[in-house]
Amino acid sequence: MLNTDVLVLNSGFIPIRITSARDAICLLTADKAIPVLQSDYIVRSPSVSIKIPSVISILGYNDLPRRKVVFSKLNVIYRDDMTCQFCHQRFLIRDLTVDHVIPGSRWQEITGRSLRDGYSTWTNMVCACRWCNNRKGNKLLSELGWTLREQPEEPKYMPHIIISFEKAQKKGWLPFCAFNVKLIKMIT
Repeated sequence: MLNTDVLVLNSGFIPIRITSARDAICLLTADKAIPVLQSDYIVRSPSVSIKIPSVISILGYNDLPRRKVVFSKLNVIYRDDMTCQFCHQRFLIRDLTVDHVIPGSRWQEITGRSLRDGYSTWTNMVCACRWCNNRKGNKLLSELGWTLREQPEEPKYMPHIIISFEKAQKKGWLPFCAFNVKLIKMIT
């Protein structure tokens, strides 16, 4: 039970991270946080009994952690809202891949640059369903008559916490997930 996830809020009740119940209890006993939502489970020591929290709020911390959005395939999928940029359909994450808008086999002839120069970047990669990705192959969008749903660009901001809707619902976190959290639908 001490390894279960606990949602951590700043003092303005905005989610800032997820931590373990063990770390949350340490923050509570050090009077650095208050419990917001508690489970029915209790941790006991010889001198203290504490309900394991599900949500805590850090006292006196109003900031949001700032971070640059890290380039990764998963973040490309999240940037594109789990929507294939070719057929414009939304999919479960298990049915998605990422695709290079300008394929590697044609990158140098089209751009005049080497593959190390701009090929795998925010602006050349998009979220694609497996079917569209296979159908596109090494063709250009103009050759297929396809258009992108949105022009790919580096995101200025992405929610700090990405969790499944099912997990947030099960843990009672939904009322706290209106800002700084992206809820995604997982495999059903």
